[in-house]
Amino acid sequence: MMQRADLESLLSLAQDAARNAARDILKTTEDTKAVTLDMDRDVKVEADKKLEDSIIERLKLKSGYSIISEEKGFLQGTSQEKDPRWIVDPLDGSLNFSRGIPLSCISIGLWKGMEPILGVVYDFNRGEAFSGIVGAGAWLNGEPIGVSMVVDKHKAVLCTGFPAGTDFSKDSVLKAIEDIRTFKKVRLLGSAALSLAYVSCGRADFYHENDIKIWDAAGGLALVKAAGGAIEFTPSRDELTLNVSASNPFLI
Repeated sequence: MMQRADLESLLSLAQDAARNAARDILKTTEDTKAVTLDMDRDVKVEADKKLEDSIIERLKLKSGYSIISEEKGFLQGTSQEKDPRWIVDPLDGSLNFSRGIPLSCISIGLWKGMEPILGVVYDFNRGEAFSGIVGAGAWLNGEPIGVSMVVDKHKAVLCTGFPAGTDFSKDSVLKAIEDIRTFKKVRLLGSAALSLAYVSCGRADFYHENDIKIWDAAGGLALVKAAGGAIEFTPSRDELTLNVSASNPFLI
């Protein structure tokens, strides 16, 4: 079992990697918003790759753990296979970012197998750094945070979304409506990591999304659990794709 001091050191490493990447890359010109890949329902921009390169370089410099990242896939570290691994989304909300919609962030999680250990979600648009260690607590810019105390879905705010690979058939859309109709309000932010960060601090009460990639949710799921919430996830299309729910302990 990892010691608290070791976990705090790794959390600090993840926070520094996110902050420094954003500072070094996003302060530059509009070139970071240039679309490098235009997919059917999503885009990749120049910032995706530049942020990833910066984050991975810093994580490798001070940690031997393997890394799973959205753009580069699996990167073998110097640690053992049974050791934790970093899971990185260098820019969650790329389409928002490309359009100047200020709902995007950097997400870094540390997981052992399929168990979250710690997470960082850095909202560089607002200068909000969410961080958490499972079993120790969660923080927003260093101040403690916790999940909401809403006990009734009819009074709860749900964050959800439709991943790029969503099947928009009539049956699928009707099923989605059935799932969300019991909530007071529904918000689609276009960023799973930011949605989960909002659950961790009580701005939202529940998050659910199917067929979401693990790097989109890894940091945020660790945050919710660290903040006293409950998380559930099951494999979906493959081992890197999940059906995810996260909330305060009363709604899930």
